[in-house]
Amino acid sequence: MSRLLGLFVCCCLGAALPASAFTYYSEQNMPFNGQDEKGNSTGLAVELLRLMWQEMGEPEQPIHFMPWAKAWYLLTQQPDAVLFTTAHTRARDPHFLWVCPISHSRVSLVGRKRDAPKVTGKADLTRLQIGVMQADVGEQLLLNRGISPANLMSVERMDQVVRQLIMARTDLVAGNEVMLFHQARQLGFAPETFVTVATLADQDNCFAFNPAADKQQVARLQQALDKVRQGEAFKQLIARYQDVVQPPPADHLPRIE
Repeated sequence: MSRLLGLFVCCCLGAALPASAFTYYSEQNMPFNGQDEKGNSTGLAVELLRLMWQEMGEPEQPIHFMPWAKAWYLLTQQPDAVLFTTAHTRARDPHFLWVCPISHSRVSLVGRKRDAPKVTGKADLTRLQIGVMQADVGEQLLLNRGISPANLMSVERMDQVVRQLIMARTDLVAGNEVMLFHQARQLGFAPETFVTVATLADQDNCFAFNPAADKQQVARLQQALDKVRQGEAFKQLIARYQDVVQPPPADHLPRIE
């Protein structure tokens, strides 16, 4: 009887540890998530996740960094998988469980300022080559809107997407606008070198969970995020990243539907 009671207590304790029930995946894509020169996890989403673990009284968990397409595949196949930072779109919504928001962002089409093509609607994109990251929200939104795969040049990492544009191998690139401009700065190019010509969507950035994940534990993480966002530590975190995570106004730009 005592052995059974011990097993019952262990099971209950295990159920109270939601963070350790998941395997966390991410990619190298600052300023939201990545690793520094020493291999330490960093970025807005990573620091926010640490605050959530602290709120839950949980130890810090390993974060596995890999190319986005591989992490995306694992998210769809592995019941305990969590992937961030993941854009929460209408098409993606029913396929995953979500903890939101990490932040809000805009998915845009960006070109070289000196020769950016004029884009007023979807028809203009059919004559262009557009750089995208494999399985990224930019690629998926364009495909969802009927743009042919022949018009897309897909690569593994966001820095490669930006390099394509710099070397004029593509006419435009599509993706999270903040990430695109951050990668350009990391490659030594001033933001003024590029221009946003159109937008594809505005959405929340979130933690995405495999649909087979424990819904109760996902809910506890959502509760932790909600509470963290009301606290002083979150305000300080956002203040430190404000200059790099807030895209400029886009009221004058066409929206590609």
